[in-house]
Amino acid sequence: MKKILFIALGALLATSSCTSEVNDEGFIDKANAISFNAYPNKSRAVSGDVTSDNMKNDNFGVVGYSVNNHNIYLYKQDASVYKGVEQQWVSNGENGTWEYANMGDLKFWPNNAMDFYAYFPFSDGATFTESNAPSGEGVTSTTVMTIPSVNCTHDVLFAFAGNQSKQTRVQLTFNHAFAKMKSLQIEMPANGMLYKSGCQIEVKNVEFINTSTKGTINVDKDGVASYTVASPNITLSKDLSSVVTVNNANTSGALINNGTNAKGYFFATNSTKVNDVVGTRKAMWNGTKDALNSSKLSKKSFVCLKLTCKVWNGADNNKYYYVGDNSSYGVIYIPLTGSSSDPNSVTTFDAGKRYTYKIVMKDNVGYTDEGDPILTPILFNVEKVVDWSDVTVTITL
Repeated sequence: MKKILFIALGALLATSSCTSEVNDEGFIDKANAISFNAYPNKSRAVSGDVTSDNMKNDNFGVVGYSVNNHNIYLYKQDASVYKGVEQQWVSNGENGTWEYANMGDLKFWPNNAMDFYAYFPFSDGATFTESNAPSGEGVTSTTVMTIPSVNCTHDVLFAFAGNQSKQTRVQLTFNHAFAKMKSLQIEMPANGMLYKSGCQIEVKNVEFINTSTKGTINVDKDGVASYTVASPNITLSKDLSSVVTVNNANTSGALINNGTNAKGYFFATNSTKVNDVVGTRKAMWNGTKDALNSSKLSKKSFVCLKLTCKVWNGADNNKYYYVGDNSSYGVIYIPLTGSSSDPNSVTTFDAGKRYTYKIVMKDNVGYTDEGDPILTPILFNVEKVVDWSDVTVTITL
């Protein structure tokens, strides 16, 4: 694959578009220079997620192609200058203007329109190729930008501005490449069936099965991102360092809370373009046994929550275990689609969306590998009371 390296753009103190600047080669008129405004697609206020403000703490990379033949025009020929070198930037207020990290890379508008592809952060080291690269070079003919070996430990952004003619600054809107699990908690309400029965659940590990957190982001000629999932697949999961117990009091156990850190990112699962990202095309389990078609959740590719846990009721000296036992843990599965009455019920995890889950264990705690409820209460209806049958006996002596 022909790899093309990129320009690193740092936020430097911007000057007016008509200002001239002196360098070793003399005066350069910047009126025709290619420059950018950059904005994240959705402003975030939570630490770890990229915002318009904290984006200025790093650089982004960008490449420009001629619309006529899609040959690369705007790029950095020798990236060794940048590798391992901290790029200086100075914020230019609130207007989102960015300048070249190295003014020696300055490029001017050609006579034809251009397509621009950008990514953030610069340290992710994307590679680019001409969209008409011959087959057999490791990329499809439509893959233009590749962000390799991402592991979902931080927010990754990409941007596309197509068919751009000469202008003072190209407006870049960045999209988030991943979905995010912001929070997961389990609750047993005081008026629930489990509370009255005295059931308890002890959770050791949570895993969002058939999700993906490692692979490559590919951006095609039209600026649409998709994924190549790493093999073996690495799911979104959390091994709880301290076991969380949700018991028969009116309490909730917070199993995951990523609201204030950079963790919890994972590949989107949608099969069609949402927020300019096509996901892994993994379907979410709807919680019905029929969807398994006589198979098992561990054998299917449905996305759902898997808990490594124990479930029991009874006093400490007389526990009855429904999942696991005194010395070992078992597993249960929980659908993540939400109830039909929930306006925020989901059928896919979409890039650029953060998900907060509250699982209420009222009548059940989850499902077996075969899709059967773990807890099926023994309940009764009184169908009827058998009527008395009158027997009249006459004895004649």
